[in-house]
Amino acid sequence: MEDAKQLTVACLCGAASHTFSVPASAFPLPTHLCSCNISRRISGSLLTSYVNITHGVDPPKPDLSALTPYKSSDILTRHFCSTCGTQMYLEYNHDGHFEAATGTLQVDSTDNVVEHKAHIWIEDTRDGGATHFIAHVGDRDLKRYLQGPGKSEEASLDWTLPRPIDTTEIKQTPIHAHCHCGGVQFYIHSPNEASRTAESSFPDLLIPYHTGSSENPENEPWWLPSPTRFLAGTCACTSCRRASGFDVTFWAFIPAVNIFLDENGTQIFTRNPYWGSMKTFRSSQNVTRTFCGTCGANIFWDGDERPSIVDVAVGLLDAKSGARAEDLLAWWPGRVSFEEEALNKGLINGLGIGLKEWARRNDGNECIATKRLT
Repeated sequence: MEDAKQLTVACLCGAASHTFSVPASAFPLPTHLCSCNISRRISGSLLTSYVNITHGVDPPKPDLSALTPYKSSDILTRHFCSTCGTQMYLEYNHDGHFEAATGTLQVDSTDNVVEHKAHIWIEDTRDGGATHFIAHVGDRDLKRYLQGPGKSEEASLDWTLPRPIDTTEIKQTPIHAHCHCGGVQFYIHSPNEASRTAESSFPDLLIPYHTGSSENPENEPWWLPSPTRFLAGTCACTSCRRASGFDVTFWAFIPAVNIFLDENGTQIFTRNPYWGSMKTFRSSQNVTRTFCGTCGANIFWDGDERPSIVDVAVGLLDAKSGARAEDLLAWWPGRVSFEEEALNKGLINGLGIGLKEWARRNDGNECIATKRLT
């Protein structure tokens, strides 16, 4: 009998877990970075990835009792933790096999466990999404497919849909944000004078928290890299990875005064209670994470220490310009937050390098955040 290795997946709160066997010959487990509309709306991320966990003849299926099922299409059912919201599994209808989100793997590193093969479903993003940020993982260039892997046209590194000559046609404010099922919906209005009244004692993302120099005593508005855009960035921390189920989380830092429940801006952001189908989970002493109780989409990271600024999952934004919402957001290319906690160093190193390369290719564009605290 061929040697096999035992692997375990688990959600953030620990209510759901599953141990499975993988034949030695199956390593590394292949996966793809998916940018499709469904994946972004059920995760809040710009990239999702899964690996097969049902190997061999009649393998044991995971216990689904702590999970909420969501049929996102006729092809498969997704399962997420009912308590903490972690996206755990895909269950395929045609043969019943299961795949697990790569960020749920309980190992010290997935660098020799998982192999990222390609970007897929790039055409759904309109602007190329986060595929522009990651060209390679380790020494391997990632293939790039407009739709499914190996069965559709390949895309260039900077692929975008052709835009109209009159760019005002894609200018959009406010921007509608929503999960896949529509149970959570809200609108983000453009920066205004009120945006500057938010307060934050530390410049999240721009300066590593662990350096000890992350204070912001003058309350410089780091969340506003320009008068017309909010800051957006990437995070690889353990808590975000395990809460979402995926290796990278993409956050936009939005003042609460710019978040409304309606397009006209008459229904203000509220926490007590949150609205729609949102559920909450306290991932640490000072942090509330919210997710859709119906489809499992990651919605907010909401910290007690800076209540006037909310981290919004970028994958929810339905911007006409594309998945990166560059008419509203400016992306920070300087670093991946908490890159030292990455589960897959090759992927996160590729992201860090790719962000800087993307910024160089687009030097001078307003969608690149360049402001730093002094």
